[in-house]
Amino acid sequence: MDFSVTPLTPTIGAEIRGLDLRRPLDDNIMAQVRQVWLDHVIVLFSEQDIDDAQQIAFSRGIGTLELINMAALQVPGKPEIYRATNLNEDDTIMVPEHPVMQTNRDNQKWHSDSSFKHVPATASLLHARVVPESDGETEFANMAAAYDALDDATKEQIDDLIVVHNFYWSRRGVDAIAFTEEEKAAIPPVRHPLVRVHPETGRKTIYAGSHAESIEGMPQEDSRALIDRLNEHATQPRFTYRHKWRVGDMILWDNRAALHRGLAFDAAVQKRRLHRTTVAGNRPTL
Repeated sequence: MDFSVTPLTPTIGAEIRGLDLRRPLDDNIMAQVRQVWLDHVIVLFSEQDIDDAQQIAFSRGIGTLELINMAALQVPGKPEIYRATNLNEDDTIMVPEHPVMQTNRDNQKWHSDSSFKHVPATASLLHARVVPESDGETEFANMAAAYDALDDATKEQIDDLIVVHNFYWSRRGVDAIAFTEEEKAAIPPVRHPLVRVHPETGRKTIYAGSHAESIEGMPQEDSRALIDRLNEHATQPRFTYRHKWRVGDMILWDNRAALHRGLAFDAAVQKRRLHRTTVAGNRPTL
């Protein structure tokens, strides 16, 4: 089976065409796809008419899947699927005060999926089912390229620092009813290196984003200033790709080397539903 690879930007992203993800891919093709993903951080597969079972099956070719531990965000009966949506079960639009709508707004911050877990996620795959007519794009940032572009003094400053990631720091505006006490207790703050060494490519990456609350051993004001400076540096246009969704698009990205965010759209009028699977990590970062 042949497929084509076209870079999306000089620093991040590639599109793969010629694969039908409704059908299983053999080990050789999966190895080639994985290498494209590692080389480019994100991979776009266009025009994929797949269902949840097919998305789950393809995702398992990348690795073991995380289960979504927050019931409000799951596809009913499918804990492998996170719904990025503003729609109720009957396909009507949620009211603005719905706690999931606040979660959607918080996802407009740059973040790495599951960085708030002791063993953070390896990859995510997002498939477009319903897309708004305008806006609602998703942006991705290459954190390895961003690290490479730092000056030597900053690299020396941050290489050995430990950063605390906390889901409820980044989601401190979420209404408490969105999450049960049991769900909250399942994700306490965790420690990660501020600079991760990618386990497959060996490249250093900045591991920050909106879940990054503080840096150990540093006053809070200085800590926040450094995290904010790194996030701003890493999300410059030269390191990023913005994707305008079409129904059937699926993007696979590397959470060890990318930040991403969903951009706003008129969620009170336009409908949007994307389904995400998340590939679990296999070891702690420290």
